[in-house]
Amino acid sequence: MGTDPKQATRLDVARSSLETNVLGHLDAGGYEPRLYAFHEELSPVTQLDSLSGRGRGTHVGEALGQALNAHRGRHVTDVIVVSDGRSNGGPLIEEAALIARAAGAPVHTIVVGDTRPERNLVVELVETPSSVLEGDEVVIAVRVHGRGVGVGSATVLLEELGIDDSARTLASETIDLEHTGERIVLVAPAGSGQGDASQRRFRVSVPPLPEERILDDNTLIARVHVAREKIRVLYVEAHPRYEYRFLKDLLIRADERIEAQIYLASATPGFPQEASPGLPRLVRVPTERRELLDNYDVVLLGDVNPYSISPDPAEGEEFVKSLFEFVERGGGLGVIAGEYENPRALAGTEFARLLPVKLDPTSGVGFEGATVNEHRPTLESPGNPHEVVRLHPDLEMNRELWEEPTGLRGYYWYFPVAGAKPGAQVLLRHPQQPLTGSPERDPLLVIGYHPSGRTLFLATDDSTWRWRYRYVHRYHERFWRNAIRWLALGRLREGDRRYALEPLRSRFDLDERVVLEARVLDEDFQPSSAPSQKARLQGPEGSPEDLELVAVPGRPGRFRADLRPDQPGRFQAWMELNGERIAGAEFEVVLPSRENADPSPDPVALQTLARITGGLALSATDTTGLAEAFPGNEERREPISSELRDAWDHWGTLLLALGVLCVEWILRKRHELI
Repeated sequence: MGTDPKQATRLDVARSSLETNVLGHLDAGGYEPRLYAFHEELSPVTQLDSLSGRGRGTHVGEALGQALNAHRGRHVTDVIVVSDGRSNGGPLIEEAALIARAAGAPVHTIVVGDTRPERNLVVELVETPSSVLEGDEVVIAVRVHGRGVGVGSATVLLEELGIDDSARTLASETIDLEHTGERIVLVAPAGSGQGDASQRRFRVSVPPLPEERILDDNTLIARVHVAREKIRVLYVEAHPRYEYRFLKDLLIRADERIEAQIYLASATPGFPQEASPGLPRLVRVPTERRELLDNYDVVLLGDVNPYSISPDPAEGEEFVKSLFEFVERGGGLGVIAGEYENPRALAGTEFARLLPVKLDPTSGVGFEGATVNEHRPTLESPGNPHEVVRLHPDLEMNRELWEEPTGLRGYYWYFPVAGAKPGAQVLLRHPQQPLTGSPERDPLLVIGYHPSGRTLFLATDDSTWRWRYRYVHRYHERFWRNAIRWLALGRLREGDRRYALEPLRSRFDLDERVVLEARVLDEDFQPSSAPSQKARLQGPEGSPEDLELVAVPGRPGRFRADLRPDQPGRFQAWMELNGERIAGAEFEVVLPSRENADPSPDPVALQTLARITGGLALSATDTTGLAEAFPGNEERREPISSELRDAWDHWGTLLLALGVLCVEWILRKRHELI
């Protein structure tokens, strides 16, 4: 047919096989074939050129049954089915085969397509933030699933799309095709969003494999909102240690998206406290709740006792109470341990409840080992590091920075704690077992939530400033920017940490069941025991409607809702608290394509059909067996009439029978036999 075999589609192969090997042979043998096309239903075909590959499904069993019914009463000698055998709807092929066998019609099958597994790569979105702060990196996690991929490698590409859909490459990751399905983390550098929309659009894609035909699942689009607020920081320290000196300079001068006010408690009266340009210099620590809530997003406490920030003990008590409300309303609290006051003097106090770690009241002045030895922390999750400790996008390089002698400088002293509190997350640990014999190594960096705000505890003293030794400001600034931005998200990012809402997938077919799952914690940050949760759902057209998520048995704090969308498009779902959105999710519904669910041929199904009916199972590349099944010049057998009539269905037959019975009755009566 003039088509390059390497470029020929299954439709091209089917047409060529029909024209050259099937119809030509049948015509030469004196047969009268009837040609039909089918997808979800049967339709007659007069010209091969009219055949197309369009259709939402392939119902082989349904088509075979319709073809036999269309020729009922006629002598059908054989049936030939040309297909890839992948039936995805209608009656089972085996059921149709039994009907054909009962009709005495052998079914010969010709499989079309490469019977090797279909090659296909699918990109699936695993995790992406709904919003970030301006200047934040964006971390997008995906998985690439493969079918029939064999050996080799592929490159997963992360691009940012402009307003005009122009693409800019941001990151890439090479994957081993033999191990598809693993989590892949791609990091987009800091950006400012798109114009007034304050949104960044990303495209994650993987190039198609040779001979891969399904390409629409090789790409996905992710949208991230960019919040433009500046982070307002209050940093209180007792003594001008080195950690204070370099962190203070970073907060004031290194990042234009951070505004800071500094208070050094040990300074002499009249000492000019420092602040970002345009901000007033502090003459005292703000202790009132309204001062903290109105002016700050993050509070950093160094080696200072919060109860002693003023000569008046009442102001210290007020400061602690204000910190509680500040954190409960979404503020961030970071605590940097020191050798004198914090946290040594805080064990057993009300303030200790704010920390993500448990303090031991019997603890002394901190680490009791030799402080002349340099230690390097170990990452709790090097394969999936938290954003606070992700200093480099390459995971192995990031691990080496933290753990290897060629990386960052280590620390000499740390304050051992009794462990992380339930729900807190350990990011860094001491490399050696503690002297206490505890099975867990001491945590060095821990984050937590209390309840809507965020807390951070760094157990080392005077350590991060040493990172400048080999890398100047690069990683010192990056760590503290990461930490401060993470602490501030509770105040600046829309939502409530106690609530999370997400679909099980980012894309669903129209005929699929959509599952939304929510994770809800109560005011004490424990899994909610409520029987259900309320949400709102809005489709591509129409107004929002109510949605109920029901508690999942055996999974405290988890709630699910099953949806059956009636139209394709992008859907939004969200949860509200006091009239404000606290958690949201998006998913896309697309028209179903059962043909793409598994496009590989199914020769076994066609072989089964041929075996049950006594036919031949052939391939489009080898149809020589047809010569035996259709030798040609066979006697034509046609029924005298295509309409079958039963004698008992005619009224004359009934009258004749009644007449015979009446005559018999009269004769018997005359001869007195009855």
